Amino acid sequence: MRTVVPRQPASLSNEEKLLRLMMDPCGAELAHGYALSSEGIVARFNRLITPAAASENAFAYVFNPNNQTAFAITQKLAVGTGVPTNVNSSGPGETFLQANSDQTSTLAACIQVMYTGKLVDRKGYIGVCQVSGLAAHDIATGTTDLPTLLAYCQQVSPVPSHVVELKWAPTYRNFSAQNMISEDQATYTDNFLMVVAVGVSPSDFVVKFTSVYEYTPKFALGLPAPRPTRSVPPGLPERLSTKLDRMGVWWHNLGDAAGAAYRLGAAAYYGAGQVARTAAAYGRAAAPLLALAG
Repeated sequence: MRTVVPRQPASLSNEEKLLRLMMDPCGAELAHGYALSSEGIVARFNRLITPAAASENAFAYVFNPNNQTAFAITQKLAVGTGVPTNVNSSGPGETFLQANSDQTSTLAACIQVMYTGKLVDRKGYIGVCQVSGLAAHDIATGTTDLPTLLAYCQQVSPVPSHVVELKWAPTYRNFSAQNMISEDQATYTDNFLMVVAVGVSPSDFVVKFTSVYEYTPKFALGLPAPRPTRSVPPGLPERLSTKLDRMGVWWHNLGDAAGAAYRLGAAAYYGAGQVARTAAAYGRAAAPLLALAG
């Protein structure tokens, strides 16, 4: 009797890997994107900042993932409703990319806000926001008081003990190479991330920025140029955008409803994938099993 060895489930497509990377920039498997005109090198970069505050009781960060200059991150510190002090700095991996990259596409990005103070000292409110780059650029360069920015956020909650995570949602432009950037350049036509905390001790927090880039290496570094073409499955931008939208509140975990929706969405996506792979495995095994039955 011939032994039937079940086949292993098919591996995830690059499209599925890219979707998971957008939903989990810090931990998901790296995947190539479709924004570059050529297939580049994919890498993940982190940067951690502790708000250095003396008497301030409010802070905010505005983050442009599509920025390779010294203005990718704007830190805002303030006292009450006073005018905030703005300090600009570079984003994750900027030093490396300036030295090694000629053009870059952002595949995924997120902000994580970690409370590191005493549990009994935890206080205040925190808000998260994802907004178009043009509006966020006005916020980053302006002097609007931070309580007003908190009211602009899409979700506001008392400061929690768990890590507050805010993930970047790409727009349609990211899938058509229109938001690809070169060194020392930035675009302001895509989404920015913003986090605002009021009534807190800023120095009790650590803010982590993560970005995943696909980049084309600089000439004369010893790496051959990537291939000049890239296969893009028809309908890819529409499918990815629609899947992310159907996940609901997947891009932040602030508040009970958001956390439940995120967990449910991730579980549903994982469960659907498991069902599809199991069905595929049964389908492939059906013919040999029927042959044995005969």
